[in-house]
Amino acid sequence: MTSGRYRTLGIPMQKRSARRKLVMAAYAVLLLLCGSTFVMHLLYGNNELLPFSVVINGSIVVGIFLFGGLRGFGGRWGLIKPFANRPPCPEPPMVTLVRLQLSPESLLQANESDWRNDEREIARRDRAHDQAFQAVGIGVMLTLLLAFCAFDPRQQLISEKVLRNVLVLVALMTSVLVLTLPSAIILWNEPDMDAG
Repeated sequence: MTSGRYRTLGIPMQKRSARRKLVMAAYAVLLLLCGSTFVMHLLYGNNELLPFSVVINGSIVVGIFLFGGLRGFGGRWGLIKPFANRPPCPEPPMVTLVRLQLSPESLLQANESDWRNDEREIARRDRAHDQAFQAVGIGVMLTLLLAFCAFDPRQQLISEKVLRNVLVLVALMTSVLVLTLPSAIILWNEPDMDAG
């Protein structure tokens, strides 16, 4: 978490309990999106890609704008500093010119602590990614196993249609975890913070 960015949707996030509620609410919405997309897939088959893009875009919105940790759209969003540990992308010249006219130049200088992670933050990031990639790895391996079974004509235990549908569901849920889980782990585990 970073100083000065303790609010999401107007709700203070200094308390661990508030961040855990945010994580649970975000995953409830994403699970609902996955479930409705899967139902649409069952009803309409593979011809409709719009529901899948809704789930992926919903995961991107949660990962970038709500949780943070990911860099997107030229800025830093969410509760967690970007994991990349790189300075923000420069603004287009016209935006800089307008900002120079509205603000003193000293206010336009990017504060390095806003984007650079210290040793503790890097260790926290690495630990969260390690935990997240174990879960994502299980999802990828399960996806591969289901794909091999679904496309193997000798497999007779479960129908091909059921296997392909389960494959779609597991792949969809794994893609959601790829985009959100490291940040969610950090938000879930960070202790309460000072309000000042």
